[in-house]
Amino acid sequence: MRFIKPESLNTNSFILDVRTIEEYQRSALKAEHKHIALADLKPIEFIKDNALTGDCTVNILCASGNRASQAAEMFEKVGFDNVAVIIGGIVEAEYEGLEIVRH
Repeated sequence: MRFIKPESLNTNSFILDVRTIEEYQRSALKAEHKHIALADLKPIEFIKDNALTGDCTVNILCASGNRASQAAEMFEKVGFDNVAVIIGGIVEAEYEGLEIVRH
């Protein structure tokens, strides 16, 4: 499992937000991303549904990093090792200047 800073993300980054639906409905990254609450995440299905290969890094976002780390471990347990936890979650992402949509 790797850790990346939010400012390292770019338009080619594959981002997965694993916060709860309630958190997600309050604010979300403006950048293209996928959302599945950690409780609903099934890594094998997610990999298939998104046609992910080992060349694609799944950058995982939550509120602070704890749930993103749990999600990364779930991917690694099924053999998908190309995952990165976004340090500091959505709070750090906004602080670093990534655009956030508020609902």
